[in-house]
Amino acid sequence: MSILLLFLFLLSQPSITVFADTNAKEASNYVLQDWVAPIFGVIVVYRVIKEFMDSKWIQGIALLFFGGIIYAFIKNPTGILETLSNLKSYFGL
Repeated sequence: MSILLLFLFLLSQPSITVFADTNAKEASNYVLQDWVAPIFGVIVVYRVIKEFMDSKWIQGIALLFFGGIIYAFIKNPTGILETLSNLKSYFGL
């Protein structure tokens, strides 16, 4: 019971929770950018090559296009979202 109270006390401290949030964000960025994105990229490239070898050109090009968009979103989600939010200013709307 005392361990649970100590844990709840530590979570209620603002400096510790901010530090924990920062570490969680860094850890999730590390996992997404350094592990998930490269593995996803290798899988997409493998599938694109397989489609091209089977002479399925349209499917290969579509897979490359959409796979590239998803890869970019996994690699840098904030950059993609900022670009999308600034599209109105690019077209003068």
